[in-house]
Amino acid sequence: MSYALPKTFAPLREYLRRLGADVNHLASARQAAFMAQQLLGTRIKFPPQGADMTSTLFLIQAELQGGRTSAPAAPPPPAKHRRKGGRSLARQADHVAKFTPSVFAAGVHIFCDGAAIPNPGAGGWGVVVYEDGVETAHALGGEPVTTNNQMELTGLLNAIEEAWRLVTEYGSVTIWCDSEYCVKGVNEWMPTWKARGWSKRKINSSKREEGEIKNLALWQAIDAALAEVPKFGEMRIKWVKGHIGVAGNERADELAEQGRQRMQDMHELPSDDLDRQYRDIMGAA
Repeated sequence: MSYALPKTFAPLREYLRRLGADVNHLASARQAAFMAQQLLGTRIKFPPQGADMTSTLFLIQAELQGGRTSAPAAPPPPAKHRRKGGRSLARQADHVAKFTPSVFAAGVHIFCDGAAIPNPGAGGWGVVVYEDGVETAHALGGEPVTTNNQMELTGLLNAIEEAWRLVTEYGSVTIWCDSEYCVKGVNEWMPTWKARGWSKRKINSSKREEGEIKNLALWQAIDAALAEVPKFGEMRIKWVKGHIGVAGNERADELAEQGRQRMQDMHELPSDDLDRQYRDIMGAA
C-alpha cells in the first residue's frame, strides 16, 4: 500500500511535485519526510523508527513556507558558459524528465544503494523491490567499518539476489543504481577484467602487477550471481540519477541509511580499533 501526503501538507506536496518528485508512490510518511529533507536541504531531526512523522513533516513544511526554501520558479535558459564541474538547471530538468514515474510503473524494478559515513566508516546498503509500481519487498544491512564503494557493490549484489526470485516469473527485471561505479563496472569494465584474468592489465603486460582490481571479491560474486541469468530471462542493471525525487531511489537511500545507523549503534568500537581498521581498509576503497 502506498502513502500519500494528506491535504494538510498540500504546500509541501506541490513543492515536491514541481521538483519532479514521484509523490504518488511513497511507501510511508517517513519516506515522504526523508525525500523532502533530501530535496529541500532541511536539517530536521527524525524521531525513532516507527514513531509518528506528522510533527516532522509539519516542521519541514514550516521551513518551506517560512521562506528558507522558496518555491521553484521556471528554470532560466541555460548559461552559455559555466565553470568546469557546474551542473545547469537545464541538465537537472532533463534528468527529472527522463526518470518520470511512468518509467517504473510496469514490471519489476529494483533499486539499490549504499553508503559509508565517514568513508571508510560505518556503512549500510538498501534494496527495494517494486512490482507494477507497488513496493513488495525490501532489505537492508551494513558493516561497522567499510567504504562507499563496498556498500554500493553489496547493495547491488543483494538486488541481484532479489531479482532472481522474480526473473523467471516476469522474464525481465531492471535493477536501478545511482552509482556509476557499479553500473559501468558491470556493463563495461567487468567483461574486460575477466578476459584479462581479473586484472586491469593485459595478461602479457609487463605492468600486470599494477592491474589490481579493488573490491575484487565483490565483483567476482556479482559476476557469479549473473552468470546463469540468460538461461531464465533478462536482468538489466541501469543507472538512475540520485536525489531527484525518484521514489525507489529515495527509498533505497533511506534503507541504506537505516542499515548504516544500525551498524553504527551496534558497533561502537574503541578509537584504536577504528584506526587499525581504517588503515586495513584503505587498500580496498
